[in-house]
Amino acid sequence: MGKEAKQLQGLFQDIIQYIRLNHTDSIDNAYTYFWDKENPDEFLSGTSLSLGFHNFEDWLVFDYKANEAGESFIDLYIKQKQDLDQETIGLLGRAKASVLSLYEVVSVSKDKRVHLRDLLLEEEIELKEKSLTRGLNKGDIFATRIMKLDKMDRMGSCVYPFVQSQKKQVLAYVSRQFGRYIRNVKPDGAMRDYLKDYGDVFNIVWMNFFNKRTEEKG
Repeated sequence: MGKEAKQLQGLFQDIIQYIRLNHTDSIDNAYTYFWDKENPDEFLSGTSLSLGFHNFEDWLVFDYKANEAGESFIDLYIKQKQDLDQETIGLLGRAKASVLSLYEVVSVSKDKRVHLRDLLLEEEIELKEKSLTRGLNKGDIFATRIMKLDKMDRMGSCVYPFVQSQKKQVLAYVSRQFGRYIRNVKPDGAMRDYLKDYGDVFNIVWMNFFNKRTEEKG
């Protein structure tokens, strides 16, 4: 793990602790909103439930608007920690600017490279992480956050895994929600703006798939 990646990991945990100590009510409100007033324990279990809780924390830190001014908890943390150096503030700024998007694995190479296609922002990404070459296969679909750390594109730990057969449904859902966004919220908004303002969209569609599966079993 590179220097910036390791530093951001530590900062993430520090920000979570800051939120827990200073913004308990905000956590409750954000949790209710993120899970659409549902209880994740009722349709998620095991690894999926653990992943869901981590994804919530990722969204809470990077995307949630903590006040009416639209500031994130990263903004509030920087204001509170007045001893942060400019390098750290810059790193947090890059993290704050990142968005969750939907990716498809184009290829996995033997030289430890994973080629991804961003299906929403129409970008090509190459990851150079050995661990990913063991866990990803061509055609895999997932939403995640990718950031430039240590001069390399790196995949975050927040992941919404989908199966290839769900690809069209996920894209259609996001497209509909983006259409509403530019009609009702930001007429001149781009897809990146939407993903930053409504990064929870992937949790909603992910949750819907699990709910549907639970209903079919019932």
